Amino acid sequence: MRFLRAVLSAVVATLPVLVILLIPSLVRGDTGGVSLVGIGSTLLNAAFIAAIILIPKVNGWLDPETPGWTSTTAMAAVGAVWRTRIWLALLAVLALLAVYAAGQTLAYFVGQGAPAVAEGTLDYSRFLVQEMTVYLLGFVLSLTTYLLIMRTLARSPR
Repeated sequence: MRFLRAVLSAVVATLPVLVILLIPSLVRGDTGGVSLVGIGSTLLNAAFIAAIILIPKVNGWLDPETPGWTSTTAMAAVGAVWRTRIWLALLAVLALLAVYAAGQTLAYFVGQGAPAVAEGTLDYSRFLVQEMTVYLLGFVLSLTTYLLIMRTLARSPR
């Protein structure tokens, strides 16, 4: 149950990422028309970094554990982990990056198997499959991994 609440927290925290991913002109330069890839990738990175920072607060709101993990104390608990156990916190970030890279790689292979742009036109259904792969396996699962590791580190004795 805790895993499902962590996934739900990651989905809530990354909703701005999903909005950006679903607009082809923000994430692809070959869709025809005006390409806003530079703006889209900047917004995407900013939204994901904000999600990484805010995920403890969102999870504390959706899955509280009194007194150490509520919406008001979760950020402080993660801050304490970063201050006192920096190497373990960096390993949590490394796990986040590994899962994120795996999701990006899988989306690349999906895109190679069924390209979203064929003969100069965008097939939105194929585009949607690629972007949902990136979103669910790249963003949501990596953020869930990071959250569960940080929550465990915040709870365990120093």
